[in-house]
Amino acid sequence: MATARVDLADARERRLPLVSVRSGKPAHGYATAGKAPYIVRVPLTQAEFDRVQWLEAKRRSAIVGGVVCVAFGVAMARFPVMLPLGLFIGALSFALWGACVFMLRRLLPVVEPGPKAGQITLHGVDRRFVAAVGAAAD
Repeated sequence: MATARVDLADARERRLPLVSVRSGKPAHGYATAGKAPYIVRVPLTQAEFDRVQWLEAKRRSAIVGGVVCVAFGVAMARFPVMLPLGLFIGALSFALWGACVFMLRRLLPVVEPGPKAGQITLHGVDRRFVAAVGAAAD
């Protein structure tokens, strides 16, 4: 994996080369990466994009399911089995949430501020993406 420096405005407005940041293959669309104030759109293939969307949906459902199960277990605590069962299912849901976050971090590049104002650094990108960014800058 390599590192690329790109213009923040280009990354936000989907003007990066259509080469997947993950595999270096021709990209079909963009996915959101990074944290505020460096939220950008990075190019991915359709299969990678589908995987990111699936993991995002599982992450959201895991956290909601965990909170609901813990709340239900506490509400039904007068029955001896419900509190431990709710806590157990809630713990499993939080573990699933953690696994989804870990997998998303492996699929999307790490976005950090660049050395110059208006630039960002993408860590963990494919070398072919770095070459495409260099060719587009020329």
